[in-house]
Amino acid sequence: MADRKSIPDELTITLAKPITMSGKGDETIYSEISLHEPNVSQLSQFIRKTQNETAVDAMKFLIHLVSGVPLPVLEKVGVSDFYEAMAYMTLWVSPPDQDDPEGNLAGSQ
Repeated sequence: MADRKSIPDELTITLAKPITMSGKGDETIYSEISLHEPNVSQLSQFIRKTQNETAVDAMKFLIHLVSGVPLPVLEKVGVSDFYEAMAYMTLWVSPPDQDDPEGNLAGSQ
């Protein structure tokens, strides 16, 4: 796993296929997902979701919380774009190694 200091602060994923959502007489086109480090509240909500939902559904919820992209839009995102978002968010939600609370590659020895 990459050390936490090397994780980009933000990641914007340009969707291979933009998603158009209609509602209340207008259309909104989603062409990207902008992600960043989750806050503790978002992490907590994600962990609660993992207790009752699949890993994909819990991660979709976290991506929604962090990006602000509505869940119905995320349902339509291509798998390759979703996996890119999931890989980035996993870097943030995976706890650092037990021997390495700072997340350094070399450990704390």
